[in-house]
Amino acid sequence: MPLDSALDLSVLTARMATAAVAAREALPTADYTRAATFAADVEGLSRCVEYLQLIAARAVEHTRTRAIADAESNRTARRAARVSFWGANGIEILNETDTNWPAATRVPAATPAERTTAAQALLTSPAGDGCRNTAEFLRLRLFIPVREARRRLTLAHQTLPGTTLTGEPIAPTHELLASTLAPADASIGQPATTDTPPHIITAPAVSSHAATIITATLERLQHHTTPETLRGIEHHLTSAATTADPDFLARLAQRLTETIDADGTEPSEEALRHAQGAFIRKPRHGLHRVEIFATPDQYEHLLTAMNIATNPRTTTPNTTTNGDGDVREAGTRGGDGSGNQVAPVPELERRTRPQQQLDGIITAVKTALTTGLLPTTGGNRPQIIATINQRDLFPTPASTTHHTPAAGTFAFTGPIAATTLRKIACDADIIPALLGTNSEILDLGRKTRLFTPAQRLALTARDQGCTFPNCTIPAPWCEAHHITYWSHGGHTNTTNGTLLCTHHHHLIHKENWTINTTGGTPAFIPPPHIDPSQTPQQNHYFKPPLLPPQPQPPTATNAARP
Repeated sequence: MPLDSALDLSVLTARMATAAVAAREALPTADYTRAATFAADVEGLSRCVEYLQLIAARAVEHTRTRAIADAESNRTARRAARVSFWGANGIEILNETDTNWPAATRVPAATPAERTTAAQALLTSPAGDGCRNTAEFLRLRLFIPVREARRRLTLAHQTLPGTTLTGEPIAPTHELLASTLAPADASIGQPATTDTPPHIITAPAVSSHAATIITATLERLQHHTTPETLRGIEHHLTSAATTADPDFLARLAQRLTETIDADGTEPSEEALRHAQGAFIRKPRHGLHRVEIFATPDQYEHLLTAMNIATNPRTTTPNTTTNGDGDVREAGTRGGDGSGNQVAPVPELERRTRPQQQLDGIITAVKTALTTGLLPTTGGNRPQIIATINQRDLFPTPASTTHHTPAAGTFAFTGPIAATTLRKIACDADIIPALLGTNSEILDLGRKTRLFTPAQRLALTARDQGCTFPNCTIPAPWCEAHHITYWSHGGHTNTTNGTLLCTHHHHLIHKENWTINTTGGTPAFIPPPHIDPSQTPQQNHYFKPPLLPPQPQPPTATNAARP
């Protein structure tokens, strides 16, 4: 049976498709104001369509449920009409007329359309379509995810009016939200009706997605507060949804949930045993993967360590010092005193925020390993153990003996590049071992450290933290680095040493930076691909640059002279 003309959307669909084709051609040449206005109109149209989706889903569920119930009633009636009894001669007699028999199972159909109609006539109940529920049916019929189908049905139940068994209307569960989710009468600010003139009907003020956020929040809090408080939350969230985006609405809903349900849903020990933990996954693209499922307090500790390397309050302007001691900020074009313009200083912080967060965790772990306060493992304090051939750790180009370069080995990870171990060796304990022809240990030397504790204290007092330009990592979190590499014959002393955080220590070894020391302060010269001018830069966070001397005001004696 065809729908009423007011519900026939075929003409509207054709007009929308035509508008989409025209917009694809016209909007790229339109100005910003027209494009923004068109986007707002499309959003209003989309909210009307979302409201229609809720109505349609509710109608499908209602009619499908009713059709299944009617079919079941018919089957029950047919079974009741089939009465049998035993005659006097012991023969069973079936008392049923031909009108009670089911329809014929073979319907001749000359055309495919007639065959389809006949097949539909044989389907006595929608329950025979293979769908377990209405959500499954909507998934197959509309080609939408079953999650979206369930969302529409749930939201329709909570925001659309219903009817009782006797046909009496029932108000929606969330009346205030329902009034903003429906098209409105602009003259009175209430939901429009069939009597409202079309020219004063406006699009819904709240999107379907925002309404789902609100209903989910109210459903979660319904057993944790009073009905009056729930109505206040509904009013607050609905008002916010009319003026803010769903992202902000979700944060606001989460904040209200945490305020009312402060304890939240505490996971059971059984749930923690199945989900909580740190899971080591298969490496990808040369990077190791660790997946962590943590409780809120564990997550807070991780975030605290992460934010050490990302705290915006500890940043300092990217500055550099030229040969005259003048300071220039990055991203500006300053003068050299003669009216010539100099190029802006390149931005040296090129890490993404995830990289910074990982550096914060690694730095916290490395600092904890140096304290000596962690539980021992195998009689020793926890420490990274690596093994490498001395010729690979300290390559000598002038060596006359033949040697095939090889990688080192970590105790847990396995093979590791020699360049990585050379970086670690700058601030590590080294134990020489003499091996025999069958790799047996013939002699084990004493543990030595390149930078002694006294030298570390001297570097800490001098540098106070990472000396890389604009870095704010304090000295206890840093590693001692040889300005002239130890493997290149550099000496282990404070003149040839400087403090670097883990990230910048790796950066110096990887990207061929050059470090010069002027007046006890290291100056970093970037490679040409980072700064073509290779301007020396210093860290002015721990050591602010000296201000130029201020001219002295004339004295009374000098002012009296001619």
